[in-house]
Amino acid sequence: MTHASDEQALRPGIGSALRDLAARVHATRFPLRTPDGVRGHELVRSIGDQLDDYLLPRLAHADAPLLVVVGGSTGAGKSTLVNSMIGAEVSAASALRPTTRWPVLVHNPADSAHFGDPARVLPGLRRVARSEQRGDDPQLRLVSSEAVPPGLALIDSPDIDSVEADNRALARQLLAAADLWLFVTTAARYADAMPWELLADCSERGTAVAIVLDRVPAAANREVRHHLGELLAAQGLESAPIFTVPELNLRDGMIPDAAIFPLQSWVLNLGRSERARERVMARTLAGALRAVPPRIEALADCAAEQEAAHDGLSRSVDVAFAHAADELARALVGGRALRGEVLARWQDFVGAGQFFRGLEPTVARLRDRITSAVTGRRDTAEPLENAIAGAVSVLVREQAVEAVAATSRQWQDSPAGAAIVQANPEMTRLPADFDARLRALVGEWIDDVNKLVGEVGQSKRARARILSFGVNGVAAVLMIGVFCGIGGDRGPQQRTSTALVADKLLVTIFGEDVTRDLAVAARRSLLTDAGALLRACRAPYDHALAVSEVPARQAGALRGAAARLEELL
Repeated sequence: MTHASDEQALRPGIGSALRDLAARVHATRFPLRTPDGVRGHELVRSIGDQLDDYLLPRLAHADAPLLVVVGGSTGAGKSTLVNSMIGAEVSAASALRPTTRWPVLVHNPADSAHFGDPARVLPGLRRVARSEQRGDDPQLRLVSSEAVPPGLALIDSPDIDSVEADNRALARQLLAAADLWLFVTTAARYADAMPWELLADCSERGTAVAIVLDRVPAAANREVRHHLGELLAAQGLESAPIFTVPELNLRDGMIPDAAIFPLQSWVLNLGRSERARERVMARTLAGALRAVPPRIEALADCAAEQEAAHDGLSRSVDVAFAHAADELARALVGGRALRGEVLARWQDFVGAGQFFRGLEPTVARLRDRITSAVTGRRDTAEPLENAIAGAVSVLVREQAVEAVAATSRQWQDSPAGAAIVQANPEMTRLPADFDARLRALVGEWIDDVNKLVGEVGQSKRARARILSFGVNGVAAVLMIGVFCGIGGDRGPQQRTSTALVADKLLVTIFGEDVTRDLAVAARRSLLTDAGALLRACRAPYDHALAVSEVPARQAGALRGAAARLEELL
């Protein structure tokens, strides 16, 4: 190998860099529907195939035979061409399509060891000898022939435009594994779009290409060759040799020797000439290596789009539910619960006008005025407790609905989120058991506040007053105090008559410090439990994010691995 690029291709460390890069490529995930997601999937497949099926095996086994893949469109005559070059029927040819379902690899008997090991070429295909060709599982059919010189192997590939998707995918995988692609087409189909897409890929990856124009009418030979040459030049393949096979009748299923001789001698001489073989290998290897970093950069861009999409979805969930929790906290201490039914029941509870008119600063008079309204019987406080329970439930449910709705709107504004929501429409609604859990939560909170009042009121003075007013009554006043902001940041809501009455009564019973501690504890308990219920509402979104998790910094890892390879080229 005499070219400088050839020497660079063999620098120490390239194999290790490629193995690391292959691991990064295979670890790249595209679970989300993003604009470049399909392209990313395709890049993972195509880059992975070229690394696994060509670059890594070729670097590890530089002495392996030159692999010539005979590929092309349906009905181009690939199998007939291979049989004619070998001089024997090694690959079945017929008018039925697709004829070649699984690739047929023809090699010299001396090279059998190179292809029997699945780790070297096309590791996903089971090896079968010609006599064992049966079944529908993926297989590489091995044919040994003395007509093929040592150091050369031919693969008859499935059609690149086969009606069967598996055949098309396998054909592309084989092309990625080739040292040389022998592209077979006809005078009628040489300008078809699909082959030129693959030829463009070969040009981009640096794969050596030769063109076979099969079944060319004599009158059209010059014109077709000229136009084909222009198309090749436009793809950067102007140096690709072109062989024409005239339109002739077959002899015993073979192309006549004179018509196939130029192509046959050129291909088989690649095996007979070590220098020619090494030149083709070196050219394809160096071109493939140079093509890897820019292709990885394109893959990294697609991967970064996935990361950004996943981060955006995750952030929208966090923002929506954090906002809901903040709004709930503000609502529970900002007086929003002290409306309608709660306010009416509170006024009934404290004796309404008489209570407010008779409010005086002395403890004795305050206690005397409210004793007639606040007794130890539970039914006195029960209407107020029920109203409080309803108000709290409304506030919590409002914020849960808003959080779910806001998250759903945000997700449906992006292709990734919209696809997930479309597949899981239940995400846009509250959980089925939400209302039952909310009722239980509020009921338990009210019970806990009653227990808290009973536990704290252990001094003789406090116990006497609680017994006078009733545990449930004092607990109800404490809940009202929580909604007024007692024990929290002082705000305008605490200057209302309701706040003043609740604050004065609680301080009368417990003292200022204990009142503050009780209000803080009751409010924290409610917000903690309500926050847990809100988090349950985001569980479907969190689950979807976990299922579609994008590996952290996968784009950066790809770029870093590509940069290390590029430094060695």
